This record gives sequence, C-alpha cells and structure tokens, in this order.
Amino acid sequence: MSPKVGIIILHYGSLTTTIECLQSVFALDYPVFETIVVNNSLLPTDGKTLREYFPKITLLSTPENLGYAEGNNQGVAYAIKHDCAYVLLLNNDTVIAKDLLNHFVQTAQTHPKAGCLGAKIFYYDEPITLWHAGGFLHSKTLCLYHKGYKEVDLANEYNNIEEIEYACGCSIFVTKEAIEKAGTLSKEFFLIWEEADWCWRIRKAGYSCLFVPQAKVWHKISSGFQEGRGTLWHYFYFRNRLVFLKYHLPRKQRFAFYYFQFPKELLSLFFYAFYPQATKATRLLYRAALTGIFDYYRGVLGPCSHKHFR
Repeated sequence: MSPKVGIIILHYGSLTTTIECLQSVFALDYPVFETIVVNNSLLPTDGKTLREYFPKITLLSTPENLGYAEGNNQGVAYAIKHDCAYVLLLNNDTVIAKDLLNHFVQTAQTHPKAGCLGAKIFYYDEPITLWHAGGFLHSKTLCLYHKGYKEVDLANEYNNIEEIEYACGCSIFVTKEAIEKAGTLSKEFFLIWEEADWCWRIRKAGYSCLFVPQAKVWHKISSGFQEGRGTLWHYFYFRNRLVFLKYHLPRKQRFAFYYFQFPKELLSLFFYAFYPQATKATRLLYRAALTGIFDYYRGVLGPCSHKHFR
C-alpha cells in the first residue's frame, strides 16, 4: 500500500489562484493523499467557497494571519496526527505535474536518509524557464540563490537527483521522521528564510536534502506579496537573514561577515534609503530593509508590526 501524503496549502490572497492550484492537486495520479487547506486569509467566505469547489479538502482556519511558517505548521500538525508518512508544503500560487507525488515518494523510499526533497520549479508564465533547480547559500555574499535560475530547461543539465542545501518552500516534501527529529518551521521567521532554516535543521539532524528533477512545479513568482518584492519582502528578507546566520553560520564565518561585509551592506542601504535622486518607491525599499535589520537587533521577530515604511 502506498504511504499517505498530506498536502498542505496555505490560502492567502487570490481565491482564484488557490482554486487553480487545487485543480492541479486533484489531478494527481498518486493514490493516497489528503489535501489540507489552511485558510490564512481571515475571510470565512473564502473557506466556504473552497469547500464548495473541493468538498474533499480538509479545511483549517486561523484566528489571525500566522504567516507562512506558523500557518503551515497548523497543517503539518494535522497531517502527522492523521497518519501521514510525508507532508508536501505547496504554495497556493503553484500548479503541479500530475506525477509529482509519485516521484517524491519513490525518491524518498530509495533514499531513506533524505529528510526533505525539493522540486524542479519553473516560471508559470514561461513554462520551460527554470526558477529553481536546488537552493544554496552563497559562500561569499551569504545570500540564498537558486541553481538554474532563469535558464531555459532544454540542455538536460538539471536532470539528476542530487544533494542541495535547501528546497524552495513553495514546494517542499518532508518525511514524518525528519519532522519528529528536527521540528517544524520556526515562527520567528514568519515568512522568508524559514524553509532554509528548516532544511538546515533537518540536515543537522542527520538527513540529506535532495533535488528531485522529475517532480515539476510551475510558480507564479511573488504573487503571495500583493506588491511583489516590495517593502514587506525587503523587511523580512534582511531581518530574517540575520536570524538565519545567527543559528547556522560558523562563528569564524559570522565574525568575518560582521567585520568585513555587513558594514559595507549597511552603508549601501543607508545611501540608497536617503539618496535624493532615487525614486520614493526605491528609497522605501531600502528603508524597509533597514527597519528589518533594526528590528532584529531589538529582538522583534515574527510578524511585521509596521503598517507603513517612511
């Protein structure tokens, strides 16, 4: 009998986007899965509509916007409690191939030390252009990057299962055993860098993280942010990067970062945050990044308490 997979979709934003994602989920050819939709939109009518369209979903509602990390944790807890051997965290702004779960489960079974697995992810609007073929931390810039980014997937360069440092959170497949040993997503992050932190903790617990190229996903990039990669994205990226580095960067490398690289980054951020010839929108992006850094040092983690960046 095939092991049960819990598919967790965090609904936030566009209802039509979530519906399209669920249509691709219910076209899967894998025999045993439960679809758990966490309604993080705070609109009860969204949950009612989704249940009308898809009566087989398990619908969980949150009392407030819990963010990517804690919102997905609600679904993870439910899945583990209801006998799922694996969980798939899936962004609501994705569409998946019908054989996605088959490839994830087969790879997990043939690689028993794999704790988390990532998909080959394409741009939704450019179906053969890669967005993600495995995630890594750049050794010099200490920023996350994707292999294969913006490459057209015609050369068969990314067709092998291989170890990666992290799997993109828009489609990450994790074993129950790894979750029980490494824990769930950290709510300190709220969103952005949380999947990297999770994968690092899973790897520290003794598991590997694998890229599975046969598992394919198409992603509507940044549609989860109403403003694209705007002020909120910059706030969380720069704040949570420091949280991640605190937990996972070796002491010597962290010292070198703060002594040599970080002062240059701060100088650049300050310059563009107040550069009079830059547009107001550009200045706000850099001010949001600075606010995130300041909040990190103030110990303000979790959701963003700033409604506006000025």
